[in-house]
Amino acid sequence: MKLIFRVLLAMLFWSACMPVYGQLSRANKDYEMGAFNLAVRGYLELLEKRPANYEAMLRLADSYRYLNQMEEARSWFERVLADREGREKMVDEYPFHYAQVLMALEQYDKARQWFEAYANVQRKDEEKAAKGRQYAQSCVFAMNQMGQSSPYLVSNEQINTTSSDFGPAFYGDQVVFSSARTDLRPAGSTWTGKANNQLFMARVGSNGFLEAPVPMQSRLKEDDTFVNVGPVSYGPEGRTVAFTKNNFIDGTRHLPTGGLELSIHIAQINPSGEWAEQKPFPYNGSGFSTGWPNFSPDGNTLYFASNRPDGFGGFDLYVSYRMGNTWSTPENLGPNVNTPGDEISPFFDGNDLYFSSDWHQGLGGYDIFRAEQANGRWTRIFHLGNLVNSSRDDFGFIYDGFRNIGYLASNRPGGRGNEDLYKVFKSADNITLHIRNASDGTPVPGATVDFINCGEGLFKADNQGTYSFQAVEGLNCDIVIRADGFNDAVFSVSTMGMRQNRDYDIMLSRPGEEYIGRVLNYTTRLPVAGAAVTATNQSTNSTMQATTDVNGDYALALSPNSSYVLRYSRPGFRDISRTVHTGEGSDRTILGMISMLPVSEGADTYPGSDVTPRPGTTEGDGGAITPSGGQPVLGAGYAVQVAALNKPGLENFAGLSDIGQVYSKYEGGVYKVRIGVFSDRAQAGNALSTVKSRGYKDAFVTTEEGNVGTQLKGGQAAPSAGTGSGRYKVQLAAYRNPQYFNPSGLERYGNIEDRQRGNLTVKLLGGFDDIEEAKEAWRQAKSAGFTTAYIVLDSGSGLTKVYP
Repeated sequence: MKLIFRVLLAMLFWSACMPVYGQLSRANKDYEMGAFNLAVRGYLELLEKRPANYEAMLRLADSYRYLNQMEEARSWFERVLADREGREKMVDEYPFHYAQVLMALEQYDKARQWFEAYANVQRKDEEKAAKGRQYAQSCVFAMNQMGQSSPYLVSNEQINTTSSDFGPAFYGDQVVFSSARTDLRPAGSTWTGKANNQLFMARVGSNGFLEAPVPMQSRLKEDDTFVNVGPVSYGPEGRTVAFTKNNFIDGTRHLPTGGLELSIHIAQINPSGEWAEQKPFPYNGSGFSTGWPNFSPDGNTLYFASNRPDGFGGFDLYVSYRMGNTWSTPENLGPNVNTPGDEISPFFDGNDLYFSSDWHQGLGGYDIFRAEQANGRWTRIFHLGNLVNSSRDDFGFIYDGFRNIGYLASNRPGGRGNEDLYKVFKSADNITLHIRNASDGTPVPGATVDFINCGEGLFKADNQGTYSFQAVEGLNCDIVIRADGFNDAVFSVSTMGMRQNRDYDIMLSRPGEEYIGRVLNYTTRLPVAGAAVTATNQSTNSTMQATTDVNGDYALALSPNSSYVLRYSRPGFRDISRTVHTGEGSDRTILGMISMLPVSEGADTYPGSDVTPRPGTTEGDGGAITPSGGQPVLGAGYAVQVAALNKPGLENFAGLSDIGQVYSKYEGGVYKVRIGVFSDRAQAGNALSTVKSRGYKDAFVTTEEGNVGTQLKGGQAAPSAGTGSGRYKVQLAAYRNPQYFNPSGLERYGNIEDRQRGNLTVKLLGGFDDIEEAKEAWRQAKSAGFTTAYIVLDSGSGLTKVYP
């Protein structure tokens, strides 16, 4: 009888326990499958019956972590910690996950202590210990970042919903993104939402915010479902698209440990906008995921993330190159970018690579970083600051530097839904150009605004001759304004990104209508090349600029019946300001000649007016430099030619400087070493006698026209034609029709090279291994009339502006 009673009692006990264990098993299965919403429901129901089930409590806390419900996660972790028996269950990865929750809640100091404790407990496992130490350092980094300023500004997008909105991509002047929203459904759609996401397209409004989103379901010609697609990336001109097929679940963080299954596919976009000929990326695979594709601007390189074997950690970033109709074997981007953690969502803008990582020191979750490239390798990594980044997941960053607009996805607090889209922009000046006819002040409609020197393309002014753009902090380049029947105008833009509104009048003159002036060296009477001339209209406060050429000449499109303050400046000379008045007349020579005074002996070291200083010169009244004996050195007259050299060597003639000014003139392929300039032939004859007495028997007297051509810098010759590997090049200009290019004799300084950029031919002066050689060639190019030239570094994968 007792035996029967015990059996019945045991059966009663097991019958009571079976529902609990069955419920725990089902909840654990949902957890392991990544169905965290279902897992939460199961654990909560079980804990109503078994409040002290610590396994369920820990799994529940971790499920909330995956769902980005960090306060609930913290609460359940701390319920476990509140009990001695529970603390004994807080083992394995749970302390690390608890510290991650604290970091997400910006409790950085407490999180640091837990990461350090985790590293100490796991000290026998170097990989885990290193992970604990890395995250502890990130907590210190995050605390330091909290007081820092950021160059970026971030605003929540108005089109966000309570669902997940993520994966922004530029598509012309529109943005394509993924969303689990259910409020917009195409007719006949089988869309269910929640477990699915689909693509939407939105236009960029005048204020930069996205508006009027529409579903893109009809675009995928060969797949009527078109769900769980994104993020995407478009090739140049929107003719090719790479897209991710995903299993993202609305409300669940995009964490690799959450059971992600991703693959990349590539399709062609036909003229009607449909995606056709879709093919899987040849390096998708089983057992791992491949996603987050991003085309380079030229469409020939594909960056992506994958957790394939043999990487540095979880998800790594890879690159593959187009090879005809297929792609090269993926290459890992290396340990400077990739880490033992996860790197996802690459975006390459042609110069820098932006990506998200949960390992590089950040604020918590995924943070967004920028990588710089040097010599074909990714080197320095930069955190994008505490506005772009938050203590939660920030990823999917894209940015158009010229338009100063970008977007990212984030599940940070304060959003409208799970993941939200955020508009990103930098502090910038709003610049408006008013392009006018100099003769009568009327607008010049449709003028071309050329940003090639700024690394961008060509744009058009509106019918009122107005063009507006945002100049971000650090922008420093020359913009060229062109219109049929007018001379080109150059506008130099430089900004500190102070968010100021700045208006400029750009006056275009027709050939023959411009006002011409010339700048000379007060001491030598030689032309001053490269001087900046700025004219400010005293009525409108608008400014225009010009640069003197090798002859010291400049042209300004001044308006009639106006007063201008002209300012002349150039390194090595004292600035000059003066006021001029234009009248009704046709006299375009009222600017005349202006003389600039060198600031010190030897200060004049620029091509077009460089000379070797004559010993014994002194500063006269007002600082003017005059030769010993009071005889002025004139720019035109007579000179003694001492030698003609095949290569520079002016320093070898320094012993003749007591006779007169020693200089060199590059002409006819040789360097002509001369002494002068003398006002009459008799003085030159006396100097010749002295020169010959010192052994230069072949010296002779010659006339000097006052333009010494290409001069030597500080006694050193002008640069010879480049013969090296040519890492440095001088970008001269870009042409739609390259037949208009005139090298102006620059071939003797380097190699003329062509590069294609869209429908433009970029002309380069190459062959310089040293930046100083390139600078000399750049000065010669400026003097030859290429006023917007600049120096670039050829890294093999592209050209990067390095000077000025």
